Amino acid sequence: MTSTEYAGISTEKIESALGYGAVLGTCFLLLNALFGKSAKKKGGRTGRVFVELQRKSFHMIGGCILAACYQWGMKWGYFTSAFLGSDHLANIPNRPFDGGSAYVALCLIEWIIEFIRLQVPAVRTMWLRTFRGLVREKEHNAASGLAYFLPGITAAMLAAPPNAAILAILYLSVGDAAASIGTAAGVIPVGSSKRRVEGSIGCFIVCSVIGAYVGLETRVALMSAGIVTLGEVLAEVIGLDDNFVIPLMGVVGLRIALAPQYGYMAATMGAGVGVGAALGLVVSFTGREPSAKAVAAKAAAAKSK
Repeated sequence: MTSTEYAGISTEKIESALGYGAVLGTCFLLLNALFGKSAKKKGGRTGRVFVELQRKSFHMIGGCILAACYQWGMKWGYFTSAFLGSDHLANIPNRPFDGGSAYVALCLIEWIIEFIRLQVPAVRTMWLRTFRGLVREKEHNAASGLAYFLPGITAAMLAAPPNAAILAILYLSVGDAAASIGTAAGVIPVGSSKRRVEGSIGCFIVCSVIGAYVGLETRVALMSAGIVTLGEVLAEVIGLDDNFVIPLMGVVGLRIALAPQYGYMAATMGAGVGVGAALGLVVSFTGREPSAKAVAAKAAAAKSK
């Protein structure tokens, strides 16, 4: 079973983009192997860039391999599409493995591994020693990026037809790498976050190029890349993991770009703000604690009785 074209996305171009992404990740890995050690010793901006090159090389290669397994698994008849809108979800004997079930299984085993790592000190120590240089400080005692990466790409597969889902995974694998490397080299902060404007610009450009390459109209490619970049920035600022957010925003961005309904969206956003404000007022009035003066007055009145 092969993935059908969706929104003008060429299956052949998707497949070649996966190959290019894996090759680029391999080039980053080789660059780090050749020059990374000396660059990291020097520190500074160059050192930070090589730290991200090392991390994102595995990010790119791993994402492209996971997406390629999904694509060629369907093409060669091992998987059916994970898309919930597909017509193959009936329990038919001897049918190929459902792609959604396959990747949900990967998520579950990754979460079990994370649970063991976080609960068993010896395993955590071994894990940190083995993956030294790849692990961010915030992941030492919390879930790693992979615990969000796998659910993110699985959610994209469930939410969209195969070509659109794989495009969203490319946004995550390659576009997010551009964002991280650009942030390591950049100087202009995005608010109070660690993200840099240069990283967001890099993410937008790379995602736009990928979208145009696989066959999206220019307008659709730019708009979907813009929504992905916005999601990536907001995720960083409000503390969400972009490994989960970016593939979902890739699918959402493509959906909005293909059939924009800005008026309805603006009205819905306005209604949401209004409902939230109203609920906030209700909570503030009903849940307000009495002031110290009121409590003292009430106690004095009770005592006088």
